[in-house]
Amino acid sequence: MNLESIAVRVSRDLKEVVFVGAFAIVCHVGPYRRTRDLDLALATPLSDEEFEGLGYRIFHESGKRVIRTREGVKLDVYTKDISGIPVSEVFETAVVKRVGSDKIRVMCLEALLIAKMRASRPQDIEDVQTLCRRLGKTIRWNVVETLATPMESAELKNVVSAFSG
Repeated sequence: MNLESIAVRVSRDLKEVVFVGAFAIVCHVGPYRRTRDLDLALATPLSDEEFEGLGYRIFHESGKRVIRTREGVKLDVYTKDISGIPVSEVFETAVVKRVGSDKIRVMCLEALLIAKMRASRPQDIEDVQTLCRRLGKTIRWNVVETLATPMESAELKNVVSAFSG
């Protein structure tokens, strides 16, 4: 299963999409860890019927709505915010990444770093370190200032100085 080709199709199907989470990180730094699902921000929420009309399957597992592609890939859909960053700001700051001959939109580096810092699970901390190590010198601090609190900005500067060598 090729997540990149599935992401391209999801992007075409759902139109106003920005990929976030692990898949977005892979789009920024290349393959460094595996993910089996696609996290995405949607500009406009879709109903179960709209998803099903596009060929997606809706399940209810443990009281939660689960959306899966035709291939069974789970889609985690965000319509309000990602770790406190409003979806509108995710869209405003998104960047375009090439996937083969296609293009998709992904969460910008700065928003990814802030969202991952806020989530603070072990894998998120590892993601922050990897992003800082590989892309720390390219961070747009003006974007960080618009998305993060002053304390988060200061913390991120410390992490970048520790990991970007």
